[in-house]
Amino acid sequence: MSTAGFVKKSSKALHKWIGLFGFFWLAVMGATGIILNHPGLISSIDLPRSFLPGNYEYRDWNRNAFRGAVESPEGGLLLYGETGIWRFYGDFAPPSDFSSGLPTAAYLRDVRDLMNVDGTLLAATRGGLYARGALEPSWKPVALSSDYPVDLFFGRDRIFALTRSDLYAAPLYDPLSFSRVTPGKAGLKDPKRSLFRLVFDMHYGETWGSAGRYLMDLAGVYLVFGSLTGAWFWWRKKRKTLAKGRGGKLAGKGLRLHIKLGLWFAPLLVFSALTGVFERPPFLVAIADAEYPMSLHPGPRHENPWHDTLRKGLYDPSRESVVLATSEGFYEGKEFLLGKESASFHKLPGGAPVSVMGATVFEKDLQSPGSSYLVGSMSGLYHWDRDRKEVVNLFTGEPPKAPKGPPVGDQMVVGYAPLDLSGRYLWADYNKGLFLSDGRTAGISLPPELEDGGRISLWHALFELHNGRFFTFLLGWWSWLVVPLTGLCLIVETLTGVYDRLRAKR
Repeated sequence: MSTAGFVKKSSKALHKWIGLFGFFWLAVMGATGIILNHPGLISSIDLPRSFLPGNYEYRDWNRNAFRGAVESPEGGLLLYGETGIWRFYGDFAPPSDFSSGLPTAAYLRDVRDLMNVDGTLLAATRGGLYARGALEPSWKPVALSSDYPVDLFFGRDRIFALTRSDLYAAPLYDPLSFSRVTPGKAGLKDPKRSLFRLVFDMHYGETWGSAGRYLMDLAGVYLVFGSLTGAWFWWRKKRKTLAKGRGGKLAGKGLRLHIKLGLWFAPLLVFSALTGVFERPPFLVAIADAEYPMSLHPGPRHENPWHDTLRKGLYDPSRESVVLATSEGFYEGKEFLLGKESASFHKLPGGAPVSVMGATVFEKDLQSPGSSYLVGSMSGLYHWDRDRKEVVNLFTGEPPKAPKGPPVGDQMVVGYAPLDLSGRYLWADYNKGLFLSDGRTAGISLPPELEDGGRISLWHALFELHNGRFFTFLLGWWSWLVVPLTGLCLIVETLTGVYDRLRAKR
């Protein structure tokens, strides 16, 4: 057989068998990608976690059920996380629900931070900012911005609310009156940005705004259509019913559209598959810490230099400055300048390791003088002493080490809360749950509402399916490979389809 004949035969076989074995999964990926691109459409829909594999049920406050805790004005601790807010008195009784007035949908109730301002509680949720007075029975919304807050922290004489793009401040004497104080970004002639963020944004079309998202939606629509029509045509042909009845004629028309539209959508499908491949290990490892100059940014640059980069913030009294943890590193600026035109933040050199998922803990270390911070993420929990220029793993006492394999640490830290001035604290691992600082389990019972499994937003359930983590119960760590293998198969399926069509036209 000639080389040309071998290539022709191999191309047809690959296109046929990848399509037949993968048509349903490819259609699912296309459909879920479209829905994930528009979370507002399904943000109010929840599912019982019992509908998902058992590893999605809450155990010992894992899976973001615990992000932190603050003292309640009425006594006890208020534990908060993606399930809402729970009051715990430290006895053998499980925590009780303290979320009355917050959004009821799981997607919107997700509490990112909680603050006690002289008896007035502020909660940063995905559904917006909420406040509750000491004697009030429920939470009430506070006007902030169209974007949801991701962090709250105290300044010298005011409090700050951080969204993913802006910084807001309110005086301590009036903690519900926020105004925008987003600073400028100083310095670099050609600033750099996370390559992972670029790949992520390009995959969903966000790099090009609404037009880009709708274009990627169309690619998803074709992926669903192409997967189903290809399988349908094969089935009718296999049964020799292509020329029989309305179904056979529709299958033939579907195939013609499958081919014609496939040629037009091929570049988008390959682009979507390539960017998707790099969002999961092993390909993610290659870009996890990489940056690119903004002069090479493929889309329009946002007028706000902080757009979708802010994650956490703190006030450093020893330097009278605010430090921001972003997806592009750590930035610092003088606190008293915030709200003035001269306010500008500069990037700090070095810093503690932070996973590509972003910082989950960023606190002033109360046990250390000067500029000492605690920095936590899926990469672990670290003590960062800026004065000594030292970074130490809080669990091992050793300098940070680059992970071998997936870009996560042995401790996937998603929550932290100091318990007293002696240095004791609570911390939460995404998979293992809630622990004390000495390594023992915290022993705090789950509320009855979570013991039964709790609820998960439909958006998050589809996200777990789309990124392959849904199959962890079946594949373990091999589930990391679901998305890369799917992407590679889609690339081969698309290119062989184009090759077969162009060869047939010659």
